[in-house]
Amino acid sequence: MKTGTKRVLFCFLLITLTCGASHARAASSWFEKIKSFFTQTSDAESATVVSEPTELVPSAPEEKKPVFDFSEKTIGNRSAPIKIHIFTSLTCNHCPAVHSQIMPHLEENYVKSNEAFIILEDFPIDARAMTASLISRCLTGDRYFAFIETLFENQRHWAFSENLQESILPYVKLAGLNEEDMLSCATNEEALKEVTRQRNLAIMRYKIHATPTLILQSGKQKKVFEGVPHIAELDKAIEELKKQHTGSWPSDGSAGQVGTTTGAP
Repeated sequence: MKTGTKRVLFCFLLITLTCGASHARAASSWFEKIKSFFTQTSDAESATVVSEPTELVPSAPEEKKPVFDFSEKTIGNRSAPIKIHIFTSLTCNHCPAVHSQIMPHLEENYVKSNEAFIILEDFPIDARAMTASLISRCLTGDRYFAFIETLFENQRHWAFSENLQESILPYVKLAGLNEEDMLSCATNEEALKEVTRQRNLAIMRYKIHATPTLILQSGKQKKVFEGVPHIAELDKAIEELKKQHTGSWPSDGSAGQVGTTTGAP
């Protein structure tokens, strides 16, 4: 093997190992932070604690392990020529507007007509968002989508509260999980690693560094919006992509469906 080739391979391996170690440290740090959301101290202990109170994490019963769904969350017809990736975080201040204003517009004007296909990309930006994301992954189908919408609609009531466990529990129960389920889902280290892995893949593949971010793609053409786009700007970008599309539009009647498809973000 030539010296130059060896040097390139060595550098690639070094970078890979460094990134892997960094991701592992980040996951570990998040896991410790998440566990702290579900901890309490006794009155005697609280008197000597200056920082936020912490509590002992209740251990999940061994016979009842949570089942997670890491499939891709989508809306519409996968054959649609325009793919719209929507990256949001459950604690992002501007992300509720995307779900309450932008997505209904896209569904009504482009998804129903088979022109666009939406891929929802969960991209937690902090430990609280990651906690809520882990809980959401214990839900499937319509229950997942309803839970996410509920959290966005009530974001100010749970995302910034003093006691996350207490404030998010009512929405968890509405989704059909009890407190024991919530604790099991939110403190599962393997699930945390998987969500972190998917998040890191999105960073590498789409260069995401903020939420919300919308990426519109049609073939090799791409348009990126960081922040909440104006409807007029969004429509203009979609119309430009439509003009460049030379194929036919799918018409199999599957548009507008909400579904899950296994796959990385």
